[in-house]
Amino acid sequence: MKPPSKAELLIDLLRNHNATFCTAESCTGGNISSVLTHIPGCSDVFKGAAVTYCNEAKHNVLGVKTETLDTYTAVSLPTVKEMAEGAMKLYNTDYAASVSGCAGPGGGTEEIPVGTICFGFAAKGEDTIVEKILFTGDRIENINAATEHVIDKMIEIISKA
Repeated sequence: MKPPSKAELLIDLLRNHNATFCTAESCTGGNISSVLTHIPGCSDVFKGAAVTYCNEAKHNVLGVKTETLDTYTAVSLPTVKEMAEGAMKLYNTDYAASVSGCAGPGGGTEEIPVGTICFGFAAKGEDTIVEKILFTGDRIENINAATEHVIDKMIEIISKA
């Protein structure tokens, strides 16, 4: 028997804490939710994902303020904070994670180089945690690394709850 994957560990941890989770994804394009929904029975703790690839969707679906997007851009800590909080409200969950970045190969700038990915982690009753990481892989490697980071960070956050 093979050991459980990190995604399976996250689902089990959510079950053990009687908690629910959702995601708000931009540059990962639903990859996080895809990994989680490969696990049978995950629907008792994973409530959904909003794939908000464009700014209009971030605003209309998740309630990210236009001013935030205009001032800080989609790839920013303020944006992922509002994305995570908006997703948690939308899906009425205990936890939410958000991701927005520049996976590559193009689209980077001097201020936001390719591989820059911002993360938001919201939990009911807690301050939202935001992080920015510069990944150095190709597009698929960056998406997979961001997905893995979200799962690892959620395991860490829920384990401390």
